[in-house]
Amino acid sequence: MRPASAMAALLAASIVGGACAADILVTGFDDYGTGNLNGQVVWYQPFISSWATSGVMNTGQIAGNVIGVGVNPGVDPVGGAGRMVRLCTERASGGRSKAWADLANTGKWAAASAGGNGVLESTVKMFVPSGSPFPCAFGLMISKDAIATSGGFLVNAASGAISVLNGGYAAANRVATGASATLGQWNEFRYRWNPANGQASLAVNGQVVFTHVTSVTGGVYATNLFSTTDGAPGTLNAYGFFDDLAIRAVPDAPPPCPADLNADRAVNGDDLGMLLGAWGGTGPADLNADGSVNGDDLGILLGAWGACPA
Repeated sequence: MRPASAMAALLAASIVGGACAADILVTGFDDYGTGNLNGQVVWYQPFISSWATSGVMNTGQIAGNVIGVGVNPGVDPVGGAGRMVRLCTERASGGRSKAWADLANTGKWAAASAGGNGVLESTVKMFVPSGSPFPCAFGLMISKDAIATSGGFLVNAASGAISVLNGGYAAANRVATGASATLGQWNEFRYRWNPANGQASLAVNGQVVFTHVTSVTGGVYATNLFSTTDGAPGTLNAYGFFDDLAIRAVPDAPPPCPADLNADRAVNGDDLGMLLGAWGGTGPADLNADGSVNGDDLGILLGAWGACPA
C-alpha cells in the first residue's frame, strides 16, 4: 500500500493508458427507458445482454431505477438533463443491492483485454445525498466471478469518508483511504484494478487518492453499481445516484516511480526543486510518508535519480 503522497506516476500512467483503452460499456443512461434497470439491454453484440439487479427491497422499492430530471428532489442527472440510475438500499442490516452487466460470459472482457489491455478501469459519477436515515454506503464493487468480490470502493453516506474494498464488502474488508467525497453533489470516481496481480488505484475528481493490492485476483466478472447497509434500515430507504458510467480495458501501468514528482517518467532537477520547495511540509514530496519532507525524502529522491523503470 502506498499513500496518496507517492502517486504522481500512477496518475500519469492512467492518462497515458487511456489513449489506448478499449471501451466495454460507456453510457450516460440517457437512451434507457425510465423505470426498472433490471432487464434493460446493455449491448447487442455478440448477442443481446441485459442489466441485472439484486436486493431484497422494502415494499414499493426496486434495486435500480432509471429516472430523469425532477423525480428525486434535489438530485438531477449530470448537467441537469437526461437520465441517471437511482440505487436503493436493501431492507436488511448488512444487506447489499447492486446492478451489473456480465463482462465474463458475454466475452466482453476477454475481447477488450486482449493485446495488453489487462487493467479493468471503471469510471462513474456518483451523487450521495447528505442526511442518510441510517448507516449505509454507496460505490462500485468489482467482482472476480459471480460470487467473489475482488475490490472497489464505498462512500459513507453519513460522513463522505471513502474506503476501498479488499476481498469483500463487509466492514472487515474495507480499508480507509483518508480521503472524503463531498456529500450532496456529483463526484467522479475512477477505480483501476489489475486482475492478474491485484494492484488497484482509486482517483476522486481526477486525483489519485489511494492504491492497494487486493487479496482476490484471477478474473473479471462485473463492475457493480453497489450499496450496502451497515445498520438496520427497517422500512426506511436511502438512495445513491449514478451517471456517466464507463467500463474500459486499459494497458498495464508502468512500474511506480514515487520520486518522479512531476510525472515525466524521470527523476531529475525538476523533482529536486519541487522537493526542496516543499521542505518541512507534507504532500507528494513526503516520499516515505512520515509526515514531513526532510533529509530522508531527499535521500530517496537522489537514490532514484535518472529515468524511471520501464
